[in-house]
Amino acid sequence: MKLNENFLIHKSDNGEILIPVGEETKRFHGVIKLNETGSEIVHLIENDDLSLEDILNHFYNECPNDEKEVIKQGVSEFIKKLYEINAIID
Repeated sequence: MKLNENFLIHKSDNGEILIPVGEETKRFHGVIKLNETGSEIVHLIENDDLSLEDILNHFYNECPNDEKEVIKQGVSEFIKKLYEINAIID
């Protein structure tokens, strides 16, 4: 999966948001406010084509003391939402 080029990451003093541009503004009206984990996921897939397993392994290594099932659930839910708004392409 990779970030759709019609979504931009905008950094402000209050954090980062994901903004649709071009044709995507006809499908999705709004922005996604990214928390720290969301920002990290979006940056991971911004330029690299990664699988869910790649992303999960990244967080398992970054957070070895956290339960893997909790990480998997949170990451999977966020990625599902990104797919729903067409922010991720295969």
